[in-house]
Amino acid sequence: MWDTTINGSKSQWISYAGKTLKSNTRCYWRVKVNTTQGSSDWSDIATWNVGLLTESDWSGQWVGLDKAMAWDIEDVHSQLSSRYLRSEFKLDKEIKRATLYISGLGMYEAFINGKRVGNQVLAPAPTDYRRTVLYNAFDVTSMLAENNAIGVTLGNGRYYTMQQKKKPYKIANFGYPKLRLNLIIEFADGKKKVISSDSKWKLNPDGAIRSNNEYDGEIYDARKEFDGWTLPGFNDKAWLPAERVAIPYGTLRGAMSPNMKVVKTLKPVSINRRGNSIILDFGQNTAGWLKTRIGNIAAGDTVTIRYAEKLDSAGCLYRVNFRNALSTDYYIANGKEQGRWWSPAFSYHGFRYAEITGLKDIGTEDVIAEVISDEMEQTGTFHSSDETLNKIFNNAVWGILSNYKGMPVDCPQRDERQPWLGDRTRGCFGEAFIFDNNKLYAKWARDICEAQREDGCIPDVAPAYWNYYSDNITWPAALPFSMEMMLNQYGDEQPIYQYYPAVKRWLHHMKDRYANNGLMPRDKYGDWCVPPEDIKMIHSQDAKRKTDGTLIATAYYYRLNKLMQRFALMQGLDADAKDFEQEADNVKKAFNSAFLHINKGTAEVTDHLLYPDSTFYGNNTVTANLLPYAFGMIDDNYVRDEVQKNIIKNIITDNKGHISCGVIGVQWLMHGLTDMGRGDIAWLLATNKKYPSWGYMAEKGATTIWELWNGDTASPKMNSGNHVMLLGDLISWIYEDLGGIKADEAIPGYKHIILKPDFSVDEIDDINTSYKSIYGMITSRWTKAQGKLAWHVEIPANTTATLYMPDGSTRNIGSGTYDFHETLPVGNEAIVCNEFLYTNTSFPECHSATITEARNGDLIATYFGGTKERNPDVCIWTSRKPKGSNRWLEPVLVADGVFKTGSEEAKLAGLSGIDSTTTAADKGPVLDKKISKNISAYQRKACWNPVIYQAPNGELQLYFKIGSNVADWTGWIIRSKDGGKTWSSREPLQKDYLGPVKNKPLLNKGRLIAPTSIEKGGWRLYFEYSDDMGKTWKRSDFVDADKGVLAIQPAIMILNDGRLAAVARTRSEHVGITYSADNGETWSKLKLIDTPNNNSGLDAVTLKDGRHVMICNDKPIPHGIKNGKGVRTPLSLLISDDGENWKHWITLEDSPISQYSYPSIIQTSDGNIHCIYTWRRQRIKHVEIKIN
Repeated sequence: MWDTTINGSKSQWISYAGKTLKSNTRCYWRVKVNTTQGSSDWSDIATWNVGLLTESDWSGQWVGLDKAMAWDIEDVHSQLSSRYLRSEFKLDKEIKRATLYISGLGMYEAFINGKRVGNQVLAPAPTDYRRTVLYNAFDVTSMLAENNAIGVTLGNGRYYTMQQKKKPYKIANFGYPKLRLNLIIEFADGKKKVISSDSKWKLNPDGAIRSNNEYDGEIYDARKEFDGWTLPGFNDKAWLPAERVAIPYGTLRGAMSPNMKVVKTLKPVSINRRGNSIILDFGQNTAGWLKTRIGNIAAGDTVTIRYAEKLDSAGCLYRVNFRNALSTDYYIANGKEQGRWWSPAFSYHGFRYAEITGLKDIGTEDVIAEVISDEMEQTGTFHSSDETLNKIFNNAVWGILSNYKGMPVDCPQRDERQPWLGDRTRGCFGEAFIFDNNKLYAKWARDICEAQREDGCIPDVAPAYWNYYSDNITWPAALPFSMEMMLNQYGDEQPIYQYYPAVKRWLHHMKDRYANNGLMPRDKYGDWCVPPEDIKMIHSQDAKRKTDGTLIATAYYYRLNKLMQRFALMQGLDADAKDFEQEADNVKKAFNSAFLHINKGTAEVTDHLLYPDSTFYGNNTVTANLLPYAFGMIDDNYVRDEVQKNIIKNIITDNKGHISCGVIGVQWLMHGLTDMGRGDIAWLLATNKKYPSWGYMAEKGATTIWELWNGDTASPKMNSGNHVMLLGDLISWIYEDLGGIKADEAIPGYKHIILKPDFSVDEIDDINTSYKSIYGMITSRWTKAQGKLAWHVEIPANTTATLYMPDGSTRNIGSGTYDFHETLPVGNEAIVCNEFLYTNTSFPECHSATITEARNGDLIATYFGGTKERNPDVCIWTSRKPKGSNRWLEPVLVADGVFKTGSEEAKLAGLSGIDSTTTAADKGPVLDKKISKNISAYQRKACWNPVIYQAPNGELQLYFKIGSNVADWTGWIIRSKDGGKTWSSREPLQKDYLGPVKNKPLLNKGRLIAPTSIEKGGWRLYFEYSDDMGKTWKRSDFVDADKGVLAIQPAIMILNDGRLAAVARTRSEHVGITYSADNGETWSKLKLIDTPNNNSGLDAVTLKDGRHVMICNDKPIPHGIKNGKGVRTPLSLLISDDGENWKHWITLEDSPISQYSYPSIIQTSDGNIHCIYTWRRQRIKHVEIKIN
């Protein structure tokens, strides 16, 4: 029928161009590949079947029973018993092929000769039955015999709606269940026979399935079973004749998307008895049903199975968020069960927990949770070094899986389960990486178009089971965006050609009816479900959090016109393309005129990411600024930069590093941040564990994605535990920006692959992604360590790829497997290395690091680490980098604040001492393992501010403080005589002496001078000094300062004229400086210099060439800010000839996230500079710089 050769590299989406195919035709095909390296063998023969193409190809009738029976209940909790239909027939010739075509509305299960046909469940997929009715086809050749029986059970599904007589103006109801069936039998002699459904069939509504309701569950009475009813010879004389019923309005079409099936099974992870019930926890929120072993039960007894997503505080099922959905299955026994397995046939549930009543003993082998979803291949994998993000990804997989039900639905548990368009507007792009969902979305695109009104309006829910035609822009945008997804992800152009007219008609309808001077004032839902001001609320009432609806709708209208311009050009519709382009231009001008506010020169601090001008869109929400940025609506560079800054400030400062968007904003958030060069903020949001975030959900035990950011505290009226709408663009960001796997829009479908991971984010060290495209597996796996990148790439056959390397260059490659080893850029040519001291440790926070060079050339760093600064579990740790090594050794605990209660040493431990009211020693790490036998006799306080110093005699000295707070500090020291490998027990410093408070001591002319300060009673600088290398100490007077000038934590330099100078942290917005002409005994009055200070620690060093380098947060802060305390970013190096006049040299950190603070700086024997500092309180960073 077709024998052709395709010249060129095209191997996908080749349209059949042979003879016209006829209904019920079995087609066979095979292929071979010719390449420059030779030809392949012919493939194995494959087949496909042409269905019944038109209504004329069907025979027989629609049959059923168009009424309720006396026992049925038709109200908001409808209970309609299943219809059982059967017929028998004989065959007396050899069968060549037999194909069953069946449409059972709303659902069916079919049997031939006692055996189930297919493994599908809840079939066929739901549609708007006024437009399309789906049928399935099965090869049943092997199931037939001489004497045959067909049995079909009909379930209600969406055809006979779950809530009868409830809001008929809103909820669509299509009628009573009905059946259309053709069994076409082809004999070896070339003849055919068709077994069709008609009024000769028998029907019985009084069977075992007494009720089946998607919301409420299934009632099964085993006493009503018809034994052998699907076998030949069954006595059906008492059954009713099937009625010929009305033909559904919709066109019969073959189902082109897969049916639902049991895709996974789960066993309970725990079983607990509560009174007469047993509660099972399956460890995973999901959608499906329980398959239960029934036994040891008397006839008439009832087994009740109730479902829930979570438990209440008493350990009982929490079902309030199910609203009116009863979500309960009942099995009424006939007394003959003897361990039979049972599960419902026509209803499913959203659940993690189930409660079973009526069975005495249940073990883990007696119940299985069967997970129901559309049959499709999982095509994507992801893993990273961050376990929170791994959990989120796993939760997303389960959430997506749970909500594929022949159409994408919003949730699987409450009395809704509707195909809301807005939930998938951009989320479909991420879903397409995880699952091969092209056929599902192609089916859904048809559903949406079939729901379109004649005037062009597209509803918010499609199929339109709920009558929501609100004429808004954002929810119906799911149609063109899903078309874009199918094009980009699968190279599928058919939806563009097929549904372009519908989208065009819709946009014209919206323009003609609602457009107002370029604006589109048609929004209904706003930025749905932004994090509210009260964690118990569902929807925020705070105007500052809510984004103007016209702004949202107009931005979307612009984006859709640009998208339609692309679709028009694809089809050669140049005039349409020009019209859409012109409309987009007009909208952009109107949008900027209406919503853009420009106020230049209003920033509190110039040239700082966290201090933007008041230049923004709308009311300056993230969503208001993000949409025009993401959609390319900003032409002016100044405006674009300030809008970016306002987005960053809103996230980092106003919302403390958390998401503030709802459904609209979150659809563009992650890609938008990465596109503006802020992948660090995107990663922060992706891995955040605190509310509101995806990680917060996981931390609170979620195993899917919640409907609300505050799903653990909000009202249950709208609070699903298994929703995907808040995923936004997170999943596509994971694949496209972390893994870097992206389709080239110019050559879609991964024929040409863009591989562009964001390697720039410091804390991302290990990403492993794979995606099975239509051409084969694409893999991008990369790790970072010690400034090096190892990148493993796999490219499938017959594709090419462009790789974006970390140095900014690109490489074009063909199919194959590749491994790249690259040096990561460090931002400044003077930087030799930029590295963390460790990746993971036992303590979550760290701070106040110092560094020194040991006499053997090793680098030794010290810092405090624990739960949080001031917490009694905070101890002193060291890290060592051996000379010549490219990595730091693991952190080592070297000192703690543990003391024996009542001991003499304890009396020295802080001004308040150690007593029974302080923290027990076992509340943190303990250095001395010997005390574990009697640990209750020991107490502890926090350790603070370690300072390490290499003495000329080879001894390493590590000074630190112990105390409940700064005012409670006492000074201590430990020593090492082997270069930091081992350390002595702690010793108290001379009474009332603290030692160097933050920065390294200075040895000058035989005198060891420790820069010190005190905070109790007001901030003051002073200096401790020793002329016998620390055996005894003296101190200077407090450094004088003008009234109100408060300073701490000085750092000492040696000036060219021999004097000493010390720079210090102040509360006065500038660095303070003081001088000593007598080697540290007396110091001049502190004065403020031009260099800004944000009330954060600094350090300085005098280089061998006489210049000075200071490390600090050098950006100005807003004038008059409380205590002069500004943000601790960026972190920079400054250079000076005289120690007073400083120039910016190198920026080490410029991320607006968190802080880069409390630095330490030294110059080593090779002349290089080494800096060490707190990195967001999470890790310690080391940077080595080559001095010019």
